Amino acid sequence: MRDIDQTLREMNPVRTGREADQARLDAILSTPRTGTAAVHRPQVRPRWVWAVAATSVTAGVLAYVVVDPFGVSTQPALAVTPSPLRVQPTGRPAAEVLEGIADRIDDQPDPRSKPWTAEHFIRDDWALSSRIDDVQVTSAVITEHCETWQKPDGSARWKVRTLPPVFQNARQRKVWESAGAVGKEPQRWAGDAGPEAVIEPPATVGGMRKWLADGQQMGPGLLYEVIPERFQDHVFSPAQRAALLRVLAATPGVVHAGTVEDRAGRTGEAFSLTGRFGGLPNKRTLVFDAATGDLLAYEEQLQRDTGKLGVRPYSVIGYSTFLRAERLP
Repeated sequence: MRDIDQTLREMNPVRTGREADQARLDAILSTPRTGTAAVHRPQVRPRWVWAVAATSVTAGVLAYVVVDPFGVSTQPALAVTPSPLRVQPTGRPAAEVLEGIADRIDDQPDPRSKPWTAEHFIRDDWALSSRIDDVQVTSAVITEHCETWQKPDGSARWKVRTLPPVFQNARQRKVWESAGAVGKEPQRWAGDAGPEAVIEPPATVGGMRKWLADGQQMGPGLLYEVIPERFQDHVFSPAQRAALLRVLAATPGVVHAGTVEDRAGRTGEAFSLTGRFGGLPNKRTLVFDAATGDLLAYEEQLQRDTGKLGVRPYSVIGYSTFLRAERLP
């Protein structure tokens, strides 16, 4: 499974600056994974999924044509993307802020000690590759609202629905309407998966680092992918969150961007990592609750070079807002 995931990451046009090899991608996706790894659980949208967002449009082109089940629609050459989060800089070192949060929560009681029947997660996801009725929607931001229940044996069920389209101005709404108003009607789907081995995260820094890496060579860029993936299906104890924050505090290149209000209106501390991570320059941001150490949000934003992704410089190309993570009695 990890070999396939690594190959898919290497095909990500955000990293390579090149269009994805569709034939290679199709061949990989058509190869079944063995055992429970073949189950497609709803996850934070992997960065390689944005391969479908790569197009050959250039800055001088006004529009490109896509084919959808209802005919040919004209969508904008430069995709509509969400506004970046507005961060209030503090000038404090990232390690200092992260260690401060970890110290604050390290000795808090573990609310998970009571018997439980399921872990319950709710989050909102959006990515540049969002597709509705097999059409990549570039004329609107259509977020997916995902709710998941996972039992102690690792079996899970989930339901997903799309939220109303979001625009930054009336002109964008008009373009979306002229392109067929794809996504106007809410989309809903659900699924379930059988038992899967669940490994309890360690509460030590060394153990947490190893658990996050899961056998991979863990660099800063990969860490910023793995952390939001782990928060989507694990309810962490305060001590485990403290260990995770200390792993992040010891990671080179992480900066405290400042205080920010996330897309759900909650205030948190934002920690960013800027680099190429094998391809296009990008900035990834993790937002944590300063009182609990819970992950509130993850954002990924391109820098000046956008390659062939058909977006403006410094566009947000994906985000996840973590709304709830709890154990149900």
